[in-house]
Amino acid sequence: MSRRLLLLVSTLYACGAAEQSVEDLLAGMKGMPGMENIKMFSADDLKNMDPNKMGDMFGGGGGRGSKRSKKTRSQNRRKLVEFYEKYGLDDKVAGADAALDKWKGREEKMFEALNKKYKDVIDKYWEKHWAEVDAEREAKASQEEAMKEAEDAVKAEEDALNNAFGKTEL
Repeated sequence: MSRRLLLLVSTLYACGAAEQSVEDLLAGMKGMPGMENIKMFSADDLKNMDPNKMGDMFGGGGGRGSKRSKKTRSQNRRKLVEFYEKYGLDDKVAGADAALDKWKGREEKMFEALNKKYKDVIDKYWEKHWAEVDAEREAKASQEEAMKEAEDAVKAEEDALNNAFGKTEL
């Protein structure tokens, strides 16, 4: 349907219809083949329309209140098992199917509840993670500094030898 609309708009521009008002164009389209089921909205209609309803009417459904696509049970199970394993809750993995049964249809709420329930565990995980990242950065910086000092020492030794014996080309 969008190809037809694009073709229609292109045709209208090509024949100089761009200078006509929108109302004249809409009136001229009535009765055209293929235009029977197309809904026409005025600017006032769009201005007063709820964004969620507008998204639904135009096929996008991308409004704030739109429903997200549902994940399959296996996707939710994988996400739940990964959650338990990531945060060291391996003893909970065996109960993943029971949890999914209990929260069927409300899986996103289940994950919100898990994040709230295990907030302390999650916080400790991330504190440890970022401490390790910081330690790695510090170790790398120390290593780079030691390399720079070693390079400077070699350069200083070369300069001292060149000053003592003169610079020689190899």
